Amino acid sequence: MLFNLHWGFLFGSAFAIIIFIALSFWGEKLILIFAKARYVTDDEILINQVKNFCCHSEIPEVKIYWSNVFVNNLYYTNSYFGKPALIIGKNLYKTFSRNELNSLIYASLLKLKSNEAKHRTVASLIFLILYSPVYLLRSAIGHQSIKHGLNVFLYPAYFLKSKLYEKEEIVLSFDQEVGKLDGLRKDYISALFKVNHLPVCSEDSVGGLLMNELNHVKNQTDDVFNYLLIDHVSVETRVKALK
Repeated sequence: MLFNLHWGFLFGSAFAIIIFIALSFWGEKLILIFAKARYVTDDEILINQVKNFCCHSEIPEVKIYWSNVFVNNLYYTNSYFGKPALIIGKNLYKTFSRNELNSLIYASLLKLKSNEAKHRTVASLIFLILYSPVYLLRSAIGHQSIKHGLNVFLYPAYFLKSKLYEKEEIVLSFDQEVGKLDGLRKDYISALFKVNHLPVCSEDSVGGLLMNELNHVKNQTDDVFNYLLIDHVSVETRVKALK
C-alpha cells in the first residue's frame, strides 16, 4: 500500500505535518541538545542585564544557556510554540568586554522579538532532516577533503537560507536598529569584527552545521567552498554602514 502513489502521498504528507508540528513545539529544545547547553546560574549580573534588555524590548523572558561546545559565538533560538533562548559560548563570554557581549545579546533579543528567530530555527531543523543522509555520511568520514566535498550536496540548503536571511538591505537595516541603543554601536562593531575572526568550533559536526544560521556573524571557517559559493554580507560592509 505504501508503494501506491496515492497512499504514499498521503502518508508522506501526514509524516511531514507531524514533523513540522513537533519542530514547532520542541525545535529550540533540539538546538539546546546539539549545543549541549546548560542554564546560566553563575552570573547574576548577566541574568539581570538580559532581563533589563527584555523589558526594554518588550519581549517575554528569555532563557540563557552556556555552551562549552560552540564556544566562539552567541546563538539565539526559538520555535513557534516554544520558549526563546540565548546560547552563549564560554570563550566569547570570557574574552569579550561586557559591553561587547551586551551588544550581541541585545541584537539577539531583537531577533527573538521578531518571527525571524522562529523561522531560522525551524528551517534549520527541516533542512537537517531533509539532508540527514549527507550529515550522517559526513560525521562517519574522517578525511577532511572528502567532508568538504560532501558539502556541495548541502549548498542548495545553504543557498536558500542565505537568500532568506542574508539579503544586504535587510542585514544593514537590522544593524542600524541595533545601533540605535545608546552606547552599544561601537561595541557592536567591535563584537562583529571579533566574532568574525574567531575560528568556528565543531565545524564538521552535525550540530555545527545546524547552528550556523542562528547567530549574527559567522566565525572563520576552513570550508573554502563556503567562501566561494555563498555570498554573505561581509563584516566590512556592515561596519561601514554603521559608521
